[in-house]
Amino acid sequence: MDTITTFDFRIDAWKPDTLPMARLAEYAACLAKLMGSPEYVHLIKVRKGSAIPEIAVGNTAVSMVVKRLSLVNSPDAPEDVQTSFNKLNAYLRDDNASAVLRYKNGADIIVFPGCKMPLSKEIIVHEQGELDGMVYKVGGTDSTVPIWLEGSNGEQLNCNANRAIAKQLAQYLFGAPIRVFGSGKWRRTNEQHWKLASFDIKSFEPLDQTPLTEIVAKLRGMDTEWATLPDPQAELLRLREA
Repeated sequence: MDTITTFDFRIDAWKPDTLPMARLAEYAACLAKLMGSPEYVHLIKVRKGSAIPEIAVGNTAVSMVVKRLSLVNSPDAPEDVQTSFNKLNAYLRDDNASAVLRYKNGADIIVFPGCKMPLSKEIIVHEQGELDGMVYKVGGTDSTVPIWLEGSNGEQLNCNANRAIAKQLAQYLFGAPIRVFGSGKWRRTNEQHWKLASFDIKSFEPLDQTPLTEIVAKLRGMDTEWATLPDPQAELLRLREA
């Protein structure tokens, strides 16, 4: 049987008899995503004092769990790790609480400032730009028509367009991805993350879906002077320096 290492998640504002079960479930679900290795991570109990969910991790997975935790707030943090950390902080801030994840009777691993973390002022920026995505919904009867795109990571991109452009975009519904150009409204949240609030589409173009192998084959088959040069790379460098 796998031995275990025990961790404490100490929440300063709650006690076991005041922490709602639904809230405990939200904390536990977020901690599970943060720590990873779900088959080896188990909630044992909530100890007295402050509300202290006690978490057991099978030693087979401890090194993987600790490595994930060490990446929080680092440039190398996977998206799910940082998202879980931010979500836990948001829960704590809503509960007017802070917390710490530590080895049981041992050193702190992650401090969650929660309500102690100063909030940044929300900022809204309007900027010209472009978005890539697949059209999955075109709707509305107003002169400005809502357009929904699905980004490369599955995110929802809320856009608008006039009726003429919306009619053209409807032809790409659930089809090949497109690139739209226009003016975006970006909002910086209290957690200092930028999120797209809206995007006014002024024009668009379909993205080339030609496979890379086919493109390379076409380039190789082109009748150009480069193929006759003994050292094409040296000639390219010479032209750049000219």
